[in-house]
Amino acid sequence: MYVVITCYKCGQFLLARTGQKTKRCPYCETRLALEKTKKVASAKNAQQALDLVQALKQTRASAHDQ
Repeated sequence: MYVVITCYKCGQFLLARTGQKTKRCPYCETRLALEKTKKVASAKNAQQALDLVQALKQTRASAHDQ
């Protein structure tokens, strides 16, 4: 399973596997402790998780444009 999280430094959406302890944000290079991150969504597989991230980014972009 996968979770969609947000980086607590730059706010970008990221994917992580369930049970993973840390993740490095590819946008700001911050090492994230996953128990401290905000979990936004969960998915059964990587493709579903990627689709969720894309949808969240589009929602954020359209809200920002208004």
